[in-house]
Amino acid sequence: MKAVLHHVQALRFVAAAMVLLSHLQHEVPSIAGLAREGWVPWRPVYFAGGVDIFFVISGFIMYTIASADFGRPGSAREFLVRRLLRIVPPYWLFTTAMVVAAVAFSSHVAHSQLSPVHVLASYFFIPVANAYGKLFPVLILGWTLNFEMLFYGVFTVGLLFPRRAGLAVIGGVIALLGLAGLVFVPPGPFAFWCNPIVFEFLMGIAIAWARQRGVTWPPAAAIAAVMVGVVLMVLAMRSGLADHAWLARPLWMGVPAALLCAAAVFVREKATPGPVLRALMFGGDASFAIYLSHPFTLTAVAALWRFTGVVQPTAYIAAAAVASIGVAAVLHVVLERPLMKRLNARARDAFARRPSAIPLFQREEPHAH
Repeated sequence: MKAVLHHVQALRFVAAAMVLLSHLQHEVPSIAGLAREGWVPWRPVYFAGGVDIFFVISGFIMYTIASADFGRPGSAREFLVRRLLRIVPPYWLFTTAMVVAAVAFSSHVAHSQLSPVHVLASYFFIPVANAYGKLFPVLILGWTLNFEMLFYGVFTVGLLFPRRAGLAVIGGVIALLGLAGLVFVPPGPFAFWCNPIVFEFLMGIAIAWARQRGVTWPPAAAIAAVMVGVVLMVLAMRSGLADHAWLARPLWMGVPAALLCAAAVFVREKATPGPVLRALMFGGDASFAIYLSHPFTLTAVAALWRFTGVVQPTAYIAAAAVASIGVAAVLHVVLERPLMKRLNARARDAFARRPSAIPLFQREEPHAH
């Protein structure tokens, strides 16, 4: 299997751009100097649903990279370490930046009241209510990473078993959490984790499972899937589902996200991507940096915007979007990519030196699926 799936990387950028556009339009009313009379946010679809696309892709990626490792000695540890190396260093960096900003510039930072327990829980991806009663971490958009860590933990446990049993464990735990959120409000962190949105992770696993069994789509079918997905998102927005039916989110946003992901995965790719696709793939590479850094970039652009004398909200949105993507691209090239390369090299060396642990369960035969 190819190390890079071109269309999936491009879709990651699309998802990050959707989240960025959602936050940009949400910020417009608070930007001083903009002529907001008559301005209406452009919301043909639920742009925050880029998060749902990320969740589907997350399930797809995890099963794709680890499907052959169920029951293999040491595979669970290796999987978890590699996932933590990918997520934790950048997230801790920007969480620390937010803590510093909240302390040093409290009058200019929303939700600046912090507590030691909340800060510590934020670093370790544990949903704890902040001073405002919300189960958000210090870096608010890190709520999605609290779900990602849940997925990592459940998938790691599943890797301890043979594939069939491991998939049953993963599916069972995720389904239990999702269904529980439909029935009652559990206590503590489970009030956050028991959310039907977790079903989107299973959608991604299902797509990866189908791809490994040879499912492919001709271009026409992939285009049709994208069109159906977009139409469903538009209908969810126009019908009001996207503003009210939160427990049904896996249906009105998860299903379209899965269609987009399936189209990206099942269509055959060209051996060499063209220039547009390569640009989108780079954006996909930098998508995590875009996601984590854009609140800081938007704050800086908002502070400087009044000096431009430009009052059109559309101009602000365009400039802030370009700035956010540009800053993230620089951070990705200068900081994130070299750091990940170094950490992954050290992890490979550590795994090579350390003998595999004795498996808890017998690994299944290669022919069993």
